[in-house]
Amino acid sequence: MSNGNSSETDANRSPKGGRKRMLWTLFLILPATFIFTAAHRSADAVPCRALEIEVDQMDGMYFVDAPTLHSLVTERFELMDRPMSSLPLSDIHATLMNQHGVADCQIEPRLGGTLRIQIRQQRPIARIWLPDTAVYLDEQGATMPLSSKYTADVAIVHAPDLHFAKTVIPLLQKMDASPFWNRFIDQIEVDTDGLITFRPRIGDVVIELGSSSSLAQDLDKQLNQLRTFYTELIRRGDLRQYRSIRLQYDGQVVAAR
Repeated sequence: MSNGNSSETDANRSPKGGRKRMLWTLFLILPATFIFTAAHRSADAVPCRALEIEVDQMDGMYFVDAPTLHSLVTERFELMDRPMSSLPLSDIHATLMNQHGVADCQIEPRLGGTLRIQIRQQRPIARIWLPDTAVYLDEQGATMPLSSKYTADVAIVHAPDLHFAKTVIPLLQKMDASPFWNRFIDQIEVDTDGLITFRPRIGDVVIELGSSSSLAQDLDKQLNQLRTFYTELIRRGDLRQYRSIRLQYDGQVVAAR
């Protein structure tokens, strides 16, 4: 037995009722879509009104500075009053990444018309002295020139060329991660045979690590042996009785007076 409620429900479920609801939905969506599209186009047309450059000052470094980079960008590119959507962001990024001391560059156009640029500096972990020049080596193994603005307090590496200098990167990374070894090691040397030696900050002694080819796999064990040896010397109260310490022999520390 049917009633009025069931008839009304059947009417709402009819194809005709469904088409009416769809038309009303489209009627409501179309204006919203138009407003969104217009707002998007309006945002694209916003002119560039300001350029903001921020340079990180991690560890107090200033190999590059914001005013210099700001002048570089504004001299090479016409940005002001230009639509934000037409700014040559890729070219700006490439220009900044080509600057010595710049490790990373993030560019962010903002809705209000400000182009914001964040710069991360290269972080040197060593100063490399070569026969004809001197450069910094950063944490990624890339080189960067010395700066007249800032001198980094890092280990010095003497090497016949850049290839030999980069063979000590495992040791430099260990120093970078360990305050103890960073304070302990002063100057590192690599000869043309690939033999790596270093001098501690205290005592007139040369410490031999051995061939660069075996450095990565033997380094941790060698440094642990050296630390044990020095701990014993400190216990005895004499750090100056040896002129050389050799660590390249498996499981041994060979010290010569």
